[in-house]
Amino acid sequence: MLTAEVWSPLPLPRPPAHRQHLDPSATVTTSFPTLAHLRMRHARALRTHVHQPSFWNALARSYASHGAAPHLALGVCLHMPLRDAHTFPLAFKLCSLLSAFAEALSLHAHLVKLGLAATSVHSLNALVTLYSNFGHLDLARQLFDRIPRRIVSSWSAMIAGYDRNAQPREALFTFLGMLEAGVSPDEAALVSTLAACTHGGCLEFGKAIHACATVSGLGLESVGIATALVDLYAKCGEVDSAREVFERMVQRNVLSWSAMIGGLAMHGRAPEAIKLFDEMVEAGVRPTSVTMTNVLSACSHVGLVDQGLRLFNLMKEEYGIEPRVEHCGCVVDLLGRAGLFLEAREFISTMPTPATAAIWRSLLGAACTHGDLEAGRLAGERLAATGEEMVAGDYVMLANLYARLDLWEEVGRVRTEMNDVGVKRVAGFSSVEVDGELHRFVMGDRSHREAKRIHEALHLLNAELMDEESSSFH
Repeated sequence: MLTAEVWSPLPLPRPPAHRQHLDPSATVTTSFPTLAHLRMRHARALRTHVHQPSFWNALARSYASHGAAPHLALGVCLHMPLRDAHTFPLAFKLCSLLSAFAEALSLHAHLVKLGLAATSVHSLNALVTLYSNFGHLDLARQLFDRIPRRIVSSWSAMIAGYDRNAQPREALFTFLGMLEAGVSPDEAALVSTLAACTHGGCLEFGKAIHACATVSGLGLESVGIATALVDLYAKCGEVDSAREVFERMVQRNVLSWSAMIGGLAMHGRAPEAIKLFDEMVEAGVRPTSVTMTNVLSACSHVGLVDQGLRLFNLMKEEYGIEPRVEHCGCVVDLLGRAGLFLEAREFISTMPTPATAAIWRSLLGAACTHGDLEAGRLAGERLAATGEEMVAGDYVMLANLYARLDLWEEVGRVRTEMNDVGVKRVAGFSSVEVDGELHRFVMGDRSHREAKRIHEALHLLNAELMDEESSSFH
């Protein structure tokens, strides 16, 4: 909840005579740009009972521009004497930023009370974003459907909301609805739609968006669109296409470099990823936490232990990045994959925060791969002690480790425990895009409309493979 800090007027000296009669709203963002000066202006406005919404809106925007003061900005929005249509868009954005859902509901009610809910499209757009950020997609969609004159940012907010809530299919349908409504997409809409294509594995749809962006004049000149394209092609398996887009970019930022490094790492091209990281540093681009996760992951995938440890040590020394749990997880994975279990355990013991279930799960997987019973048992015990519910895969890895070492009693114990706990295996699935439509297949599921023809084709393929195999013996 918000504190009363912002409402305690400070004992301030009287302003100079030549400024005593100035309109406070005229100088809030120009005469007093620092946070200390904004507090002074705020205190004076409280003492003199300023009522103009324009002043309070300007004060809230000024507070919001200071990274350390979003709570002060929201406090202004919540307690200003009068609000107008310009108050709510910023207020809703601040509620999203500060996870202030109760305050957002109160502001939404006031928006309706003022009769602005049907006319303030920018406020409604901000509300769509807010409700989707809090996971209330049904409310976001209801608001979106009630916007009388949707503009491109309205569509962008809804597309991004679906994507953030892991509903890429709905995001793509919304994009198509925008085109059918005759609204031309802007950069934000294209970036959000490309992100949905990436998360849904819809490569062909993404290529169509690429063409759409080019026709609209928003191609590789836009850093945001080009970076989204790099991410799309890399994560959908076309890493060479991602590299081509990256090389043709007019401008690059750290997100562009990070996306390309991550794409190379994902496809086992660690030397290229590390070389690109070095090029980024030489170009004067400072890596972020995400960049370091990607390059450490690259080292882990191909066993570059010394290189990975060197980069991990450089994080804080050279780049001022405090190692987070995901970075530590990469190092544990790196050491585990190399079979260096003693070093991995020593590293875990020196971590600044307790090891998470993901880290112990990584060590368990490595122990299973190398057949290290001691490390596997320790990882299994510590994994259970984290308090996070163990999933089916954890029990399966333990059982496989014991089976590999012919410890069948232990295998039976693990499987019995798995049944007693009531762990259920989550069915795996695969998906394929055909003619722009995404088809999903689950193990044993025959509900697909083309299931009969698909299985007939599979039987024919199996028969041909068996004939090929039998002929190879003659």
